[in-house]
Amino acid sequence: MAITKNQLEKIEFYVCAKLDSLNWQHTQEMRPIAKKLAGLEKADKEIVDVAILFHDLGKHTGESKDHEKRSGEMARKYLEKENFDQRFIEEVVYCVLVHMAGLYNQGHLITTPEAKVLHDADQIQQLSEFGLVKNLINYGADIYGNYQQGLVKTRDIMFKGYNLILTENGRKMAEPGYKLVKEFFKKLDV
Repeated sequence: MAITKNQLEKIEFYVCAKLDSLNWQHTQEMRPIAKKLAGLEKADKEIVDVAILFHDLGKHTGESKDHEKRSGEMARKYLEKENFDQRFIEEVVYCVLVHMAGLYNQGHLITTPEAKVLHDADQIQQLSEFGLVKNLINYGADIYGNYQQGLVKTRDIMFKGYNLILTENGRKMAEPGYKLVKEFFKKLDV
């Protein structure tokens, strides 16, 4: 399906209006990563891009738990209202629903190239300067409660994401970020 520039801009506007700036920035930083990885993995770039835009939309409530389900529902509702092709909708919603499966030890549910690209791009983006900032904010209460333990928890979660990357191309793309994060925590003596 060929998505028009106007359709994509409408989705961007819709999602940007609902997400906080931290999650919108994360989404925007994922897009070039996913575009490159989609090319390497021969995934449908349109499905991947639209899935990325919707993947964290369920966090608009301020709650991360089960956000992928809320995100999938919101994606379906929006895309159906805008009369997108049903196969396209199903592919996008599937990608959104399973993008966290690896973190829940259910990586086997991520079967399509597009879903793998979304999952891996999400993990790769976390291994960046911005990913460090986002994770330090997300685990700020843990760090505030016990500085050392909070930093260890943050580091371990970031490293877990790296270890869950599904594609070989994704792992190669994540390597510089992994080294950055490793050095950052090493300098903090964690």
